Amino acid sequence: MEFKQIRRRKIYEEVAEQIKGMIEQGKLLPGDKLASVRELAEQFDVGRSAIREALSALRAMGLLEMRQGEGTYVREFDVSILSRPLASALLMSPKQILQFLEMRKVLEVGTAGICADRRNDEDLAEMKAALVQMEKSTGHSEELGEQADVRFHLAVAAGTKNDLLIEMMHTVSGTMVEAMRESRRLWLYSEEATLERLHREHQSIYEAIRDQNAQLAQERMLVHLAKVEDVVRRFIREEPERNL
Repeated sequence: MEFKQIRRRKIYEEVAEQIKGMIEQGKLLPGDKLASVRELAEQFDVGRSAIREALSALRAMGLLEMRQGEGTYVREFDVSILSRPLASALLMSPKQILQFLEMRKVLEVGTAGICADRRNDEDLAEMKAALVQMEKSTGHSEELGEQADVRFHLAVAAGTKNDLLIEMMHTVSGTMVEAMRESRRLWLYSEEATLERLHREHQSIYEAIRDQNAQLAQERMLVHLAKVEDVVRRFIREEPERNL
């Protein structure tokens, strides 16, 4: 007999399920605008990071869309999406993570270069805040570190001022949360890979963007994602018995 893996539900998953349920029940209709992150955090009595992750997961499922400068709205959608378990949009095998990392290289290397050209002080402040959050999480909260990681990459996308790139990053950010959770775990299995090094790599990307050096920003983003990908590749080679 084969059993399914039991997963502990996280706060953001519970929030996402409640919002999904409101869509299923018709309490939220296509075109409806959701309250702000701050207001939702107050209504659910949770942190804003949990709300951001929940919204990202629902965007990944195709239920919500972010309209730059306007807010988050319920999308027109195929009703079959509603029958899909939320977790199915979030669980990834190592092989799928590897494919996802390849996609990220294509998307985020170019994004870093554009961000370096167009970023403003507000974008830099958000990236810096993510770095501070990442540093504080070291040795204390793995989940907080994952949230900071995603926050940093979304801030880089926001700095492009390209609505399509921003929407694309937000669409995949729910998947990014799960992919980063697994890839960060594999990263830490590598002897030379530490959370401090992970933070330094993000810091170096930030500095290139701050200095508006587009080529260097692209190079550092590529190096960072390539290192993470290499760790996953080595894990896959070392575990051939897995059904990858």
